[in-house]
Amino acid sequence: MADVPDLWDLAADPDSLDRLEAAWKAQVKQLSWAADTINAAANRVIGGDSWAGETADRYDQHRRTLVKDLDDCAELAGKVARAIGGSAEVLRHNQALLTAERQKLAGIRSDNAGGQLMFYPADEDETRQVNRAIQAANEIRDRVNERLLADALVFNSALTELNGWKTTYSARTLRMLNYNIQQGGGGNNWLHRGPGTDPGDFGDLAQRMIDGDVDVATLQEVFRGGAEELERELNERAAPGEHYEVHFGEASDKYQWSNGGVPVVGGSSDFGNAVVVRTGNGVSSDFDSVSDLGPGDEGRSTTKVRVKLD
Repeated sequence: MADVPDLWDLAADPDSLDRLEAAWKAQVKQLSWAADTINAAANRVIGGDSWAGETADRYDQHRRTLVKDLDDCAELAGKVARAIGGSAEVLRHNQALLTAERQKLAGIRSDNAGGQLMFYPADEDETRQVNRAIQAANEIRDRVNERLLADALVFNSALTELNGWKTTYSARTLRMLNYNIQQGGGGNNWLHRGPGTDPGDFGDLAQRMIDGDVDVATLQEVFRGGAEELERELNERAAPGEHYEVHFGEASDKYQWSNGGVPVVGGSSDFGNAVVVRTGNGVSSDFDSVSDLGPGDEGRSTTKVRVKLD
């Protein structure tokens, strides 16, 4: 009597692997199509008179990196598809071998209870047949395991590389606000008693920005003191791991008036624009420069801030 697991049934589903193989092959085509499409579109504008200069050069560098990554990803997807197809073929071929080995024992009485086989050989010859079939089944299964482990190495290596690309190219969004807070405009004039922003109002403004989940805000008509007050109010309310940086860019020097129609103590002060950046979670910022836009009824300028995403 011999009691063994059902070694002759791999309990595999190679048909499901066929579907996965087809899906990965489709990804190869999609990735190659994306690379070709980007190149075709870029070639229509890069390298000619329609687009040249620093921005064109920087875009072309980014395009080359992106297309290379798409091509590398397509090649990797092809390796995965071939490994999956190979696994399916291994399972089919070796299941056929195991079935043939099992048929050799068809004449020997046996029971199958829940995947556990009990053989009742009638003599020593049948006992030898059972033992040879068990040995052959184990050898076949060892070869299957060896091949599947090799394919698993392909899958694990691919997963590491794909996760790297996922991190690089995952969609990242920043919520932006553009707002003229009228700290020095008509909203602070005696005849227009709102809606401008006075000293003391920045706590409410900070809370509105936080409630609106704002990552970057460009603010116009801001006094330097207002920018500093806003930064303090924002950071008092900042979530753990976050910090707000308010970059002020001067456009002119003027008196600051309150809604009461009187000058703010301190007289004239720097007036211009501010850029607010919520840093943390891979976001950082650096003040770059202020550019004078020329004469007008008062000074006009732009403030340039670099926002970096890791």
